[in-house]
Amino acid sequence: MDSSLVIAHRFNGPAHSGNGGYAAGLLARQWLARRAGGAAQHAVEVSLRAPLPLGRPLQLQTCAPDDLALMDGDLLLAQARAAELTDAPPPSPGLDEAAAAGAIGRLQSARGIGNSYLTCFGCGVSRDAHDGLRIVPAPVGHDGVVASDWTPHPALAGAHGLVPDEIVWAALDCPAGIAWNHRLGDGTPLVTGQMTVTIDGPVIAGQPLVVIGWPIRADGRKLHAGSALFDATGRVLARSRQLWIIPRAQAA
Repeated sequence: MDSSLVIAHRFNGPAHSGNGGYAAGLLARQWLARRAGGAAQHAVEVSLRAPLPLGRPLQLQTCAPDDLALMDGDLLLAQARAAELTDAPPPSPGLDEAAAAGAIGRLQSARGIGNSYLTCFGCGVSRDAHDGLRIVPAPVGHDGVVASDWTPHPALAGAHGLVPDEIVWAALDCPAGIAWNHRLGDGTPLVTGQMTVTIDGPVIAGQPLVVIGWPIRADGRKLHAGSALFDATGRVLARSRQLWIIPRAQAA
């Protein structure tokens, strides 16, 4: 059943490589499709090993009974496997509070000098709402949580207005890294190293949602974080545990 997938150019993170959350979600979808019944609510762990090329076929390869790899020739790009995700997220802030924080986050991002993520599919504020997510959370409260509102555009949805899993993964990606950006406070570059995600309920286009991220702990260059997606009533729709990496050159 091995085949290939393509990360379209619009789904970039850095300007010339794929958005980590979106690419991880694509691979997770393929992993789930290979399991009996394709249990959509199963937690999937995706480890990202290298920058993700855009616009050309990448190979899917079964590398163990429960592992699925994304390859670029002989180079391992990402690997998906089964996981458990029992962490409960912090409670959702109210939609109005999240919307205010998101507006602040987008304004600060747009003013950022040398911001290399202005076109990121997940957090790029130069993207239009029909073409990107524009999720840039800012701090709420005093416990390290960052939050934003997000109303998925109908152009991002599939059948019956349902937002595809890979878009949900992309929505969960940047908020966890941004939570650490606010804690570190020094503009340290970070890259997504691993995401473990479970989707608990349908995400429907046009419905106002709340996205949060929060730092968990630091182990040297390894930064653990979480993120979650809620509906307007505070019900959890999706959640993640993540590992972000400070590149070695930045940590030296």
